[in-house]
Amino acid sequence: MKNGQMLVDSILEEDRLLRERLGRCPQDVRDVRANHGALSFKETLGHIAFWDNFTVEFFSSKLDKRCLDPEPLLNFEERSGRALEKIAKLPFGEVLVRYLEATGALIEFLGRHWDELSPKEKNDFWVPLKHRKHHRVSLFRALDDEVLGEKMGIGA
Repeated sequence: MKNGQMLVDSILEEDRLLRERLGRCPQDVRDVRANHGALSFKETLGHIAFWDNFTVEFFSSKLDKRCLDPEPLLNFEERSGRALEKIAKLPFGEVLVRYLEATGALIEFLGRHWDELSPKEKNDFWVPLKHRKHHRVSLFRALDDEVLGEKMGIGA
């Protein structure tokens, strides 16, 4: 599981960076979107949880010999949008718990099933890491813009 461990370590590092920043983020900012429409902290965590859960379910069904075909990716953006709508109605703490559970499930899946995955599937598993990093970077940029804007008197 050499490459699998590298992937797990990278996911854990992304998780650490998100949680470290969360610890420094004022509670009243966690649900607020940036002026330019970037996802809020809560939406980012919920979105990553949705993706991680989907990834685990999708690849679990691919490995399940009793399953004919995994659920197709049809209307994925629509499903992702509906998930964000649901997340918006939840308290931050519940979204955080869902994020932590989904991250744990992804790590556990990789630990248990890495050697069962085909080379293509192993390569596909780097996509959730890239996705997670993309949203973390966007979130941090938005948070930094908002904080700097407020300090300079030009923010929302």
